[in-house]
Amino acid sequence: MNPVRDRLRNQPLPGEAQAAARSWPVVEAALAEREPGHRRHGAAAHPRPLALRLALVAALIAAGLVVALSPAGAWIGDRFKDEPKKTTPAFAALPKGGSVLAISRTGAYALHTDGSSQRLGGFSEAGWSPHGEHVVGVHGRRLTAVDPLGTVKWTLVRRRVHDPAWSTGLGYAVAYLQGRALRVVDGQGDPATDRRIRRGAAPVTPAWRPRSDSVLTYATTGGALETVDVTTGRSLWRARAAESARALAWSRNGRRLVALSSHLVAVFDRTGQRLVTVELPGVARQLALHPSGKRAAVVVGDRALNVPLDGGQPTLLFQGNVDGLAWSADGRRLLLGWRDTDQWLLFGPGGRKRALHGVSRELGSAGGFPRVVGWCCLG
Repeated sequence: MNPVRDRLRNQPLPGEAQAAARSWPVVEAALAEREPGHRRHGAAAHPRPLALRLALVAALIAAGLVVALSPAGAWIGDRFKDEPKKTTPAFAALPKGGSVLAISRTGAYALHTDGSSQRLGGFSEAGWSPHGEHVVGVHGRRLTAVDPLGTVKWTLVRRRVHDPAWSTGLGYAVAYLQGRALRVVDGQGDPATDRRIRRGAAPVTPAWRPRSDSVLTYATTGGALETVDVTTGRSLWRARAAESARALAWSRNGRRLVALSSHLVAVFDRTGQRLVTVELPGVARQLALHPSGKRAAVVVGDRALNVPLDGGQPTLLFQGNVDGLAWSADGRRLLLGWRDTDQWLLFGPGGRKRALHGVSRELGSAGGFPRVVGWCCLG
């Protein structure tokens, strides 16, 4: 004899009485359906054997308790029914290493590979500093530098500020346009260092030569490209472009400058000599130069093209309403914004493609679609 076991055997289960009470109407209804209700062919129906009826009652009670009325079963069902489904943040699909800079109607955001995001400020334009340690942005009349947590480091107030670019060496300088003037301020935002470098600059973001805090290329309103030493103000070279530039970018090794115009991609060496011109099948809108400088992703109309910069023909990469694109720091992946479907598309090695769904919801739908403007290395 085991008194503990006997007590447990005789102890009713939690909710057993209530479950049994709820089950009896089901059992009675089932029995009622099985009672003889009429005679067949004039013969009296015989009642079923008592043993069979008792077995039926026991089976129905057991089934009712186990399948539908068990307190434990009901708790498990309610638990899974009420528990919210866990979803993975869209930005967690970004590959490890670096953060993406995006701009929506509510400002600029740094988006990290753990799925988190950080609002940096109400910027309409923004760009990374070297190594992703800071972001420079434009908000109205303010040129502002913040860290990756959105903490303001300095602000310079100027009229008609646009197209900022942080130098690519140690980050000692920030170039920007004030109307049609090219200006440079030191990386600390000291107003005493703010100076005009050139007049007659076109509304194109200047491009710093890689690993330099002094050599900068900009587009003129007359359709030329000029590379200057901002420390001395000396012109290093000047080249005529077939069409006015819309975007400028240096290759990572500093050997090639790529200029995008409305129908052309032109490639220059570091002395300003034109190397290659590639015609585009439509009006170009955006440029993302591969770090190698050997190819570029270019948005032409409603298509994204892969443009080889050795004279080869462009090929179709993607068709859709593209809004923003950027290469990863290692050049292995291209991130592209597909506005119509509220997705970012990640193109990887071997033609692999991954979709990041619902990117607007991640930042708050009121902000609208986040446009990709940069993808930087780890700070």
